[in-house]
Amino acid sequence: VAAESTGDCDRRAMSSLSSRLSGQMVLAPLTRGGNLPFRRLCAEFGAEVTLGEMIFARQLLKGDVIERARLRRASNEQVFGVQIATNDVEEGVGAAKLAAAAGADWVDLNCGCPIHEATRRGLGSAMLRQPVRLERLVRGIAAGSPLPVSVKVRLASEGGDVNVREVVGRLRAAGAAAVTIHGRTAEARYSKAADWRLIAECVEDNAEAGGGMP
Repeated sequence: VAAESTGDCDRRAMSSLSSRLSGQMVLAPLTRGGNLPFRRLCAEFGAEVTLGEMIFARQLLKGDVIERARLRRASNEQVFGVQIATNDVEEGVGAAKLAAAAGADWVDLNCGCPIHEATRRGLGSAMLRQPVRLERLVRGIAAGSPLPVSVKVRLASEGGDVNVREVVGRLRAAGAAAVTIHGRTAEARYSKAADWRLIAECVEDNAEAGGGMP
């Protein structure tokens, strides 16, 4: 029996996650706010897909009790994702395995967080500065993860050129099962209107490439 190709596995992961996210009410991960009791309430009021607070993969793998607690899933969360921050394939795969063991449905890699606590470590939106390196990272994590891997991005890193269309294209090629675009640059934080036109262009690019990735 011939072994399955990586491309076949990637397409199946895209299809699986797409079917679970499309048309659903999704609660985005909220640092310092999206804890289990809050998500449980949101699920009671109609949230169909929920994500936990961002977890630093390195601390998680070291056994940090706070990061471990962020893996927990409320009993009424229908579809639950664990969001991680890492720039290392081995860390990402290890965190994904712990997320799977804890009952998560998928893992989301945060490449959009603009806060200093993340960017000073080369995490979050800082990773958008090197699209080729980011593509290699996602390819490695997606290949080793027991769960589908999605990625959250912004339009650009702080002080960087707007490169989201290139980034999203590379993430698709790397096997990302889905991409979430925060329509602002890291520098803009939350102060300016989102660029919905650029988000639409990324969606069009994905459709022209064959679709499948929500």
